[in-house]
Amino acid sequence: MNKKVISAVVLVAAGAVSSYASPYWAVYQMCSAIEALDSERFSRYVDYPALRENLKAQIMLSLKDKMQSPGMKDSPFAGLGQMIGLAMVNTMIDTMVSPAGVMAVMAGEKPFLKPSQLSSKPTEAKEEGAKEAPKYDVSYRSWDLVQASASRDNGDKIVADLRRDGFWSWKWTGIKLPD
Repeated sequence: MNKKVISAVVLVAAGAVSSYASPYWAVYQMCSAIEALDSERFSRYVDYPALRENLKAQIMLSLKDKMQSPGMKDSPFAGLGQMIGLAMVNTMIDTMVSPAGVMAVMAGEKPFLKPSQLSSKPTEAKEEGAKEAPKYDVSYRSWDLVQASASRDNGDKIVADLRRDGFWSWKWTGIKLPD
């Protein structure tokens, strides 16, 4: 009977530890996919519709704040500018939030508008030796939310929100834009 209880406790502890470590594994797998330029494997860890909506909401809030500034508030063209801005933001986000664009952001590069640019850009940077590899950090915010940050020595930092997708898997659903 003691062996059964010990086995059950070990099994539960192993499940809890592996569940706790799962976002670290997900970030490791994402980084490996970036290094291998494997957009299909990388895409397993990204919820593209949620990421698009997250970015659109942040950019629209920023645009709205700028339109409410004292100089813009009284302008008769503020409403027109906001409508044009909305159309541009939607198109830009839909274009940039693709496997190639998201991989580029996590690799510390600027997003590409064409997927064909993905294969040449990181190799050129590696050959030049101009860019150092980002350092990754993962921190829990709640049971189903972690923030993974990629930072470089020069201070550039990207913070991504990963949400639990099942007991052991995670999906990238949001990103924190700098002010």
